[in-house]
Amino acid sequence: MSDKINIPSIDNHHGDVFKLTHLLDEAIAKNSREAFGPIIEFLSIHCVNHFNEEEELMRTMNFPDLKSHEIEHQRFTNKIKQIKKMYDENLHTTHIAYGIRQLIDAMIFHVQHIDIKMKGLKNE
Repeated sequence: MSDKINIPSIDNHHGDVFKLTHLLDEAIAKNSREAFGPIIEFLSIHCVNHFNEEEELMRTMNFPDLKSHEIEHQRFTNKIKQIKKMYDENLHTTHIAYGIRQLIDAMIFHVQHIDIKMKGLKNE
């Protein structure tokens, strides 16, 4: 299955999420708290902005499952806030890495099974 929905900006964002897996593996290998900072920053800024952009696009496309999509994005946003809080509170990096891994896995599943439904829809 192709993960592309043929909307370049969205496809680029999704590609970045797939790359996070490798960044997380590198951060774990470094065993350094600072290595998790750029990942958390990416999640906090870029992913949240992506959710907003994607939802706006879905509105213009009359995406049929927009409401449930917004709810799932909110769950991701809440998880990102939890991870950032763990990082800010100096929790052990094992907990942070586990939280990030769960989030990335859930977002990849979301891209492959939910976002893919946007493929073929047109802006109206």
